[in-house]
Amino acid sequence: MAHSGSDADAFVTTGTRPRSVARASRRLGLALLGAAGPALVTALLVALTREGTTGPLSWVGEAMGTPLLGGAGIAWAFHVAAVTALAGVWIVGFALVVEGYFGVD
Repeated sequence: MAHSGSDADAFVTTGTRPRSVARASRRLGLALLGAAGPALVTALLVALTREGTTGPLSWVGEAMGTPLLGGAGIAWAFHVAAVTALAGVWIVGFALVVEGYFGVD
């Protein structure tokens, strides 16, 4: 049934509020980035100080080629930290999209 009047002040109170989603997403994403950052740096520095490393870019390429499941060693740790950092970036990006779309300050 239709009602008379404006819908300008209508607010859905049964759903999740965008501000809460954005805040939780931002916190989770930053926590993942905070956990992955030192792990990435440590793994890269350990790998670069080992003998036989041809260079940082080639080592990173080899490390990212290791499997996530069943892997071992410093290359596997670097790969897991990189995937964690990437997930953190995506989640922070999601929070920014929610904030922009809904006009959250």
